[in-house]
Amino acid sequence: MSANLIALQNRFLGQGETVYDHLARLAKEKGALSSEDLLALAEELNLPPAHVRSVAKFYDDLERESPSKRSLRVCNGESCAINGSAACQARIAEATREQDVHVSEMTCLGYCGSGPNALLESETGRQVFSLADGAIDRLEAALVADAPFASTEPENAIYRAEDERANVLLSRFGKELTDLETARAAGVYGALEAALGGEPQRVIDEVKASALRGRGGAGFPAGIKLQTVRDAAPLSRERYVVVNADEGDAGAFIDKELLEQAPHTVLEGMILAAFAVGASQGFIYLRGEYPRALAIWADVLTQAREAGVLGDSVLGTDFSFHVKLVPGHGAYVCGEETSLLRSLEGVPAQVSFKPPYPAVQGYKNSPTVVNNVETLASLPWILEHGVAKYAELGAGRSRGTKLLSLSGAVVRPGLYEVELGVTLRTILEDLAGGIPDQKAFKAMQIGGPLGGIFGPSQLDLPLTFEDLSEAGGMLGHAGIVVFDEDVDLVAIGRGLMKFTAIESCGKCFPCRIGSVRSTEVFDKILAGRGTQADIDLLGEVNETMLLGSLCALGGGVPTPIRNLLTVFIDEFAKHVPGATTPEVL
Repeated sequence: MSANLIALQNRFLGQGETVYDHLARLAKEKGALSSEDLLALAEELNLPPAHVRSVAKFYDDLERESPSKRSLRVCNGESCAINGSAACQARIAEATREQDVHVSEMTCLGYCGSGPNALLESETGRQVFSLADGAIDRLEAALVADAPFASTEPENAIYRAEDERANVLLSRFGKELTDLETARAAGVYGALEAALGGEPQRVIDEVKASALRGRGGAGFPAGIKLQTVRDAAPLSRERYVVVNADEGDAGAFIDKELLEQAPHTVLEGMILAAFAVGASQGFIYLRGEYPRALAIWADVLTQAREAGVLGDSVLGTDFSFHVKLVPGHGAYVCGEETSLLRSLEGVPAQVSFKPPYPAVQGYKNSPTVVNNVETLASLPWILEHGVAKYAELGAGRSRGTKLLSLSGAVVRPGLYEVELGVTLRTILEDLAGGIPDQKAFKAMQIGGPLGGIFGPSQLDLPLTFEDLSEAGGMLGHAGIVVFDEDVDLVAIGRGLMKFTAIESCGKCFPCRIGSVRSTEVFDKILAGRGTQADIDLLGEVNETMLLGSLCALGGGVPTPIRNLLTVFIDEFAKHVPGATTPEVL
């Protein structure tokens, strides 16, 4: 069915235009999309109304039917939650009951060390700001008085590694590097120029030899993915490169900072991947909740086209590569690669069965490289400095460095770059400065809502793909949220499951139903009405989601819940006296 709808779009809209694009422009113009708007658009585009409606209803930013003068969304991610975001949202909603203000929640804005955070959308655009330090008082007063609200967008602290060898990505970090000429003076695009003078296979061979693994999820070897795409037989004689910049994990702001402070390095890595596989078209699918990054990238791509870094003759060679920037519109599941590709194709972004994998049959059924921002940003350094230098960094099969975003109960939240293999204790105590206010450490979550939750006895775990996996977690984005002794981890588990229930694409029932039922069980437990049977039920649903879900959303959230039901069963015992770990786990 999706293939038929895509074919219809190509026939009536022309190549490169989708219903998603039209809906995004219309929503920006009108503020909301009524049923009449959707019917009119379907008639204008000569497409089935059900198709237009289903695409619009899939995305948080497109589904609202009634326009409001202002829309406020308060972040409910773990770092913001433990800093009182729910109370902030309730306060503003109550204060503005008589005003034309739409108040809701969302996850995440990428300033996890400054929370609770919020996004205000009005006729003047989008504002991202912190509600801390009295800002909520000023916001409430402005909204009630229907007056402008003055805000300053937060900034994440950036901490370079003491050992300069480990500053692989941070070596080309800085706000001034958004300017192309400044970036080139710093050495950006040097690796690309050298690569364009040789064979594409050399790029792939170097990446394979480096043992670089994907930095956004399962850690698949980047070089093997490039080789697979290059070797695949495309049905359309095309290959594509897609940058997955839809960073939606609560507690992760790694890609955000790369996009904003090293955009030309990211673009260089993208072009290198395109040259390696023989792609002439690429997409950057960038999270809509990052307005600063979107503005920067609109300018960066313009600079690159005007300077000949992009276009029909990249840096004066016979290699051509064109890039389209596509803003996301509020669907966490689009971080999953097949869902992201369906969004680019303009159909509801539901997860697709694998195989075939996108590297063989991806965008428009053609071989497609889908990598996250950090993975592609690593390519220029590897090609410039060589595999031997990269091999000096890391531990075991986990080579190189990793950017970490640290937030929650730490003295120094911010962005760090470390060698893979550093222990969790070193990250917490030496880098982040430990827990503030002399409170005790309770847990840390690594890898977002699908990542593991680790306790005090696990602080000597090395930060590697293998060690975290063996301990019942995953590296993922390596967004790290730290919880102190005052945090109720059962409430954290409820938030993770509720997040999954909201963000599920709905295609498979273990995720669609299991996440809703599990949220209900958590609510019962937190209300003091839970029993051991409820805890056992959580374990059984957890196992069903793990084994039966179609993608990593439904199959991943059981990871932290399993950790809670095993390592942190005492947290449940505070709500259900005598609680024990379910036998199924």
